[in-house]
Amino acid sequence: MASLVGLIRAGTLDAELGALIWLLAEAGVPVHVAAGQPTAAAQLAEAIRPLARDSSNVSAGSGQALEDVLRQPVPFRPASGAVLVMVDGRIVAAHLQRPPLRDAGGHIRPQGPAVLATWDAEERAWEHFAWGITPELADAIGRKAGDFEIEQARRRDYLDALAAAESDDGADAERALRGYGLAGGRPA
Repeated sequence: MASLVGLIRAGTLDAELGALIWLLAEAGVPVHVAAGQPTAAAQLAEAIRPLARDSSNVSAGSGQALEDVLRQPVPFRPASGAVLVMVDGRIVAAHLQRPPLRDAGGHIRPQGPAVLATWDAEERAWEHFAWGITPELADAIGRKAGDFEIEQARRRDYLDALAAAESDDGADAERALRGYGLAGGRPA
């Protein structure tokens, strides 16, 4: 079974995106992984499930863009939550599918998705945009915006350290990630 740390080492995502996904999944925000290859999507979903508050909130399906996911019938697409799109074994886009809002007149209005991160093939690096909706992300997990940023940075640094460690044992990485949560948000 793949671990989040192993996928960071493999270049599927980076530690900053991994920390964001970890925070969201742990707080109960649904995470959906879409890929052209169902096994790739399932592998990433399996790495996220142990970190999620409710493993049934982590799903996998087909698609190579957010639009592919949104065209799927309602039971197969998330109404809200993170949508990760994989191409060729790498997350190329991460979005936050936002729930509808009620306006001042009481009408329900849809919100467009927000881009969390994209892969820049030319630069061979991820561009991160989650900072633009930090208050919304913080609210989704029940934290203040400043606390959210601090915790995401701590987890990013922790994931970077685990990915740089010599151990290739996925079980060790899994225990380290669980130990982080048990230590009240600080590395154990």
